[in-house]
Amino acid sequence: MRLHPGIPLLWLAALAGFVVMALFAAANDTFPADLWLMHRLQDVDAAAFRHTLRWTERLGDMPYLAAVWVAAAAAACVLIGRWQGLLVLASIAGRLANTGLKEDIERPRPSPDLAEVSKDQPSNFSFPSGHAEGAMILYGLVFFLAAAYIPDWRLRLAVQAVCVWVTAITGLERMYAGDHWASDVAGGYYFGALVVVPLIAFERLVIRRRDGVSYRQPVPPQRGTA
Repeated sequence: MRLHPGIPLLWLAALAGFVVMALFAAANDTFPADLWLMHRLQDVDAAAFRHTLRWTERLGDMPYLAAVWVAAAAAACVLIGRWQGLLVLASIAGRLANTGLKEDIERPRPSPDLAEVSKDQPSNFSFPSGHAEGAMILYGLVFFLAAAYIPDWRLRLAVQAVCVWVTAITGLERMYAGDHWASDVAGGYYFGALVVVPLIAFERLVIRRRDGVSYRQPVPPQRGTA
């Protein structure tokens, strides 16, 4: 099975985007677009909007994110194959790299002098957003597995819609709460893509070839094999 040429191009685009964003974030506490976007978002004063953001964001926050990660890995293991399940579980290592990136770039969180910030705003650095990064890694990988292994188009689209929804809303909530600038969220998405794209390539080139899996054909659970 050959790797689609768009996959390495996507990874290179994510790498270029992340490097550019990281360099600017290291040199600037905020961008002009950051202020404008956060102010426009925080001007939305609707209870339904706030509740939607907060409830959805929980699926991108610990400990809920960890629970979803384990559940997704277990579901992949049972419904597709053990190696896909292990791949989902192993992808959490990409989320753990966020702290080191923050310490290297040292970008401060949004200031209350510039925007409304949450009372429990984290005290660590801001770039890249760990919530956005984690959502991109987990839900991006689930999005791919749904595309590859769910033959029913209605169920496939439903799963993918949830993945897109949670990933997008998580980023919006981090800005709405005043915990991150839009560029922090973009940096999280870029780095998440840097992690998830190689995982997709690995699944296509190594795992699927090893198991002889065809596109959108679920793998029966493997028992008693090495």
